[in-house]
Amino acid sequence: MQRLKAWAEPLVDSADSALAKALDAAERYRETHAPSAIGPGDHAPGLPEKTVREPLMDVIYERGGSASGRDVYPALRERMKHYMTPGDFDRINSGDNRWRSTVKSAREDLVQEGYLRDDSPRGVWALSDAGVALVESRRVASSGSFVDHLLAFPDVGEDSDFDQPRSGPRPVDL
Repeated sequence: MQRLKAWAEPLVDSADSALAKALDAAERYRETHAPSAIGPGDHAPGLPEKTVREPLMDVIYERGGSASGRDVYPALRERMKHYMTPGDFDRINSGDNRWRSTVKSAREDLVQEGYLRDDSPRGVWALSDAGVALVESRRVASSGSFVDHLLAFPDVGEDSDFDQPRSGPRPVDL
């Protein structure tokens, strides 16, 4: 409840209006910080490469900083599934799915930019020191984000703080 109060304007907001402000902020955050700020089905077939870059690096990071493409693709597909359209699974001239081709292009660009290693064994995708630093800096920057705080709210139920009797005077509705 203390965290919800941080979103409230004293003597103006009720718990409902403070929660509405918090949810509005969460929605604005999602619109601007979701991969490439796109929602499910909001693009033509073929995920934009910029949409894949951060999740790709995150998947590799979460596997200890290196992983085989065989491990990366399914994890990335699961992470990106809400951003894909049926057209993303169409076969293109190379024989790959459109989205796998986008992942390969993103990987190549990340190697060129120095975020993925260019000397890892064939089939292994590894973050460089710069790539690890970038992922970790994003995680530190987002560790205190509103979404993280919202996700930490207790669930509403018999054991939650929201169901406990309030002590002290109750606010008066005018």
